Amino acid sequence: MLISVIIPVLNEAGFIRPCLAQFVDEIDIEVVVVDGGSSDATMAIVGEYQHVRGVVSPTAGRASQMNYAVGHTTGLALLFLHADTRLPENGLQLIRQALVSEGVVGGRFKLALSERGIRFWLIGRLSTLRSRLFGITYGDQGIFVRRSVFEAVGGYPRMDLFEDSEFCKEVSRHGKFVTANGRVLSSTRRWRSWGILRTVTWMWALRILFTLGVSDKTLSRWYRAVR
Repeated sequence: MLISVIIPVLNEAGFIRPCLAQFVDEIDIEVVVVDGGSSDATMAIVGEYQHVRGVVSPTAGRASQMNYAVGHTTGLALLFLHADTRLPENGLQLIRQALVSEGVVGGRFKLALSERGIRFWLIGRLSTLRSRLFGITYGDQGIFVRRSVFEAVGGYPRMDLFEDSEFCKEVSRHGKFVTANGRVLSSTRRWRSWGILRTVTWMWALRILFTLGVSDKTLSRWYRAVR
């Protein structure tokens, strides 16, 4: 099964190189990096990798970028991956194994963070637990889906925030949405920038407000203000 790896970026020069390097020796994949208007060297770095295709989305925003990039792929399975996230060594194999079952429409990985320590260990474990118990999956877990199901749900919703969790909710209505038995390694940069307690508190506050009906556009403005 050909897997299309889609990586949305915006000024990711500091992280994109190790992300792309993990796919250099892989077979039966295609990698597309979709840019939302970077002003740094992100796309120049992408051009160093012959196995990677770089495209520029006409519309900025992670949801729009990922939807646009799918049109430049041919794989029957799609993997949406953040630029600061690494798959486990057998990550692509785990995706193929999961999709062997016709009832499985997609899934995500368990989460681990790139720094050691009990606090980051706990964040990773609790994030994975949240995903399983409440069905709330974010893009830092690495999201994979059958192409046919992606098309059936109309791709990612045009939202400024929580597009990933809403997309996964729609996908799960078409079949089984699984947790692959491996951990992606995601950067702690947001936690370091905001502070651990502040990040946890603010993300849950935004989530609760979203559930109560506050629009994603309003929440996105608040999110950017805190950043």
